Amino acid sequence: VSTQSTGVLWYISFQCYRAYKIYLHRSTMQHFSQPPIDSFWKGNEPTVNEYKSRNEFLDLLVKWRAEFGDKVLFWIGGKPFLFISDATLLTDLATNISQYKKVSNLPNRYLYGQKIIGKESILSGGGIRWALKRKIMSKFFAKTNMRALFAASKAHMEGPILEKWRKNVKSGAELDLHDELAVTFAAFLQVFGLESFYSPEKIAENVYIILDTIHKQLFVGKSFLFSKEKEDVCRLIKDMRTDLYSVVYARKEELDGQEESDDTSDMVKLFLQANRSKDGKKPQGLRSMVQAVVDDLMTVCLVMDNNVKQLCSLFMLMEHEQEVQRKMVEELRNTTLNSINDLSKLTYTEKCILEAMRMAPALLRGTRTYMPDATDKQIGGTPIPVNHLRVHFSEYVLHMDPRVWPEPKRFNPDRWTPDFAPPSFAYVPFWTGQRGCLSKHFAMML
Repeated sequence: VSTQSTGVLWYISFQCYRAYKIYLHRSTMQHFSQPPIDSFWKGNEPTVNEYKSRNEFLDLLVKWRAEFGDKVLFWIGGKPFLFISDATLLTDLATNISQYKKVSNLPNRYLYGQKIIGKESILSGGGIRWALKRKIMSKFFAKTNMRALFAASKAHMEGPILEKWRKNVKSGAELDLHDELAVTFAAFLQVFGLESFYSPEKIAENVYIILDTIHKQLFVGKSFLFSKEKEDVCRLIKDMRTDLYSVVYARKEELDGQEESDDTSDMVKLFLQANRSKDGKKPQGLRSMVQAVVDDLMTVCLVMDNNVKQLCSLFMLMEHEQEVQRKMVEELRNTTLNSINDLSKLTYTEKCILEAMRMAPALLRGTRTYMPDATDKQIGGTPIPVNHLRVHFSEYVLHMDPRVWPEPKRFNPDRWTPDFAPPSFAYVPFWTGQRGCLSKHFAMML
């Protein structure tokens, strides 16, 4: 009896302490606009889960923004989450990297302990090492390098890829749009320095499996944790990284025997240069450098899928827009692309792409948290009294603001007139600031 009583008292004490902490957290965050909570213990979690079950969570954020403003706080249990869509606050979030950092435990970093891209890649890293790496890799994706990349891309597209598509069209065979585009974009890795790596078909297949598994890691739970499928995917990732090690080591030996050059079209060579040092002064060991390059190349493999998703979204949005299809196809058929300058002739096609990126951006939302040593934790002058607040933003929500975009859920390429310039942070498909997408010019060219 005494043991049972002790257990009951311990449970009651724990729940009282938990209730006190939740009350304390919420009382210190009252200065933020907040939707009504569903229950004391769960906060807004039931509403969030209901919308997530219908794949409408971002629409819930659109609704909350309309009702509660550009700075909305909501609760998952006793944890606060701040969602912002104000241009001034987003500017601070995008540019003040000494105050904010990317969340390090996102699911594309590791899969149950098996490294995918890690925490120090060009996508997920931070600090001096990340800044140096980004500076060097910006040469590859710079506007001035697009001419060379266009020539390589054009030769690639007009080779076996286009021939394969022509045969399928003539035979009347059905095409899986996602699969075909995935193989097409994977092949660019061979064009830009990974000739000795996997075939485009194998890269596309592996990337699809990895991305699908990242989703399962988040939503399936324990049944997947102990499954053979999880073991197989971890082995696939490990094998892929091991094979990349061999490719990068061989490339390093090849480059060691060559003179330094200003060639900016060799992606692997630039990644090797970008990872020579952690601090810009002291060189790091060979194995550490190669491991960092493998992290970056795994990142590139996964990020290429964003281009696939974006084009798939474009074709899906155009499915019921017959007039849009007609005008775009007519422009494409009547335009000869001999150089990168000819892309400027595709004015209507560009409008369609811009509108597709508005309605269905490849990156739907992002998260930042405060740096551990940040002393003045505030946002837009509003103090942050808790230590572990995550700040969320959403490109989709910004792109659905009716104050900027009349009829925001209507696919309307004609809204992109020459004199139309969206206000700051009303249109950010590639994000902006020091964390903006390095490859946005390359992505638009493709």
